Amino acid sequence: MRLDRLPLTYDECRARFRRAAIEAGLAVRSHPISARGPHGQELTIDIVALGAAAPRRALLVLSGVHGVEGFVTSTLQTDLLSRLDRSALPADVGIVLVHVVNPWGMAHDRRQNESNVDLNRNWRRSARDPEHNFAYDQLHALACPDTPTMPGFDDLMGAIGPIVDEHGIDWVRDGITKGQYRHADGLHFGGDRTEESCLVLEQDIPELLGSADQVLTVDLHTGVGPLGALTLLSSRPPGSPQDGFLRAAFGDVEATVGNPTQASTPKSGPIASGIADVLPGAECFAVTPEIGTAGDMEQLATTYQEQWVHRVGDLEDPEHRLARWRYRCCFTPDDREWERTALGGGRPLLDQAISAVATWA
Repeated sequence: MRLDRLPLTYDECRARFRRAAIEAGLAVRSHPISARGPHGQELTIDIVALGAAAPRRALLVLSGVHGVEGFVTSTLQTDLLSRLDRSALPADVGIVLVHVVNPWGMAHDRRQNESNVDLNRNWRRSARDPEHNFAYDQLHALACPDTPTMPGFDDLMGAIGPIVDEHGIDWVRDGITKGQYRHADGLHFGGDRTEESCLVLEQDIPELLGSADQVLTVDLHTGVGPLGALTLLSSRPPGSPQDGFLRAAFGDVEATVGNPTQASTPKSGPIASGIADVLPGAECFAVTPEIGTAGDMEQLATTYQEQWVHRVGDLEDPEHRLARWRYRCCFTPDDREWERTALGGGRPLLDQAISAVATWA
């Protein structure tokens, strides 16, 4: 398999992943979702388990929780299937690969799913009543304007400037990204019930990993950090058992809680750390590797316009299609050097994760 270029579509990513599994002699659990692709095609979450049938120690690798980020992370999973020597795994170690948690978002080049839900704010939504995000209430009309023509980024900056002056840029950033549950057409909407994709994980993960005493979840993303570089995020504070484990396994890890220099703030309803909820008998650690793409302001600008196109735009309009393409490139850059760097960094990361699980005491 070539490691210097990414597949361009969800369909190609899925076909490659399934082929790699079949060539490795592995069964694929395919879960069709109700929503369809842009050409009416079926969309599935595909899960492959390898190694021990009833593992005591396990690695869970997720891709495509944010669909538009899934192209490089899908390729890393397919590559792992193609090259992994399963005979070298300890007899009690299992690996589960969940290929594209958000297939609709990936097929349509969106971060959100078919219900405009950010799945990484939706975990077990039906079983919890999340804290209300009052800051987003003040920001929603500015971030998602009902203008007759596509707004420019200067319009957003002009609108939120007084709020930044009053509350600070960190307050605005956190208000937008934390997750909100009142504005269904807004940014980072966490939903009013558990979404179909998350229900698949709630069902299958206990079945596949319920025997495990120890589980490491690696939730692969793009976006945060310098272009092409890996930034590893942890949802537990410095000095915690998870922090110690991850630092021993990977080196530098950025805690998103208890860390005044953090680049990413805690989110409401994340999947990776939430896996522990459905594996109550296991010690569960989680890490979110981010492959850096664009800066914060570029991400905000492209997201602002893409959300407007999704809400009120027309994909037959070339300008609106261009806004959607710029958004895709913000999270999966159309850049061969970025692809090579991202794949070259992601491959050893997964090897380190396997080694950490295989030597977990």
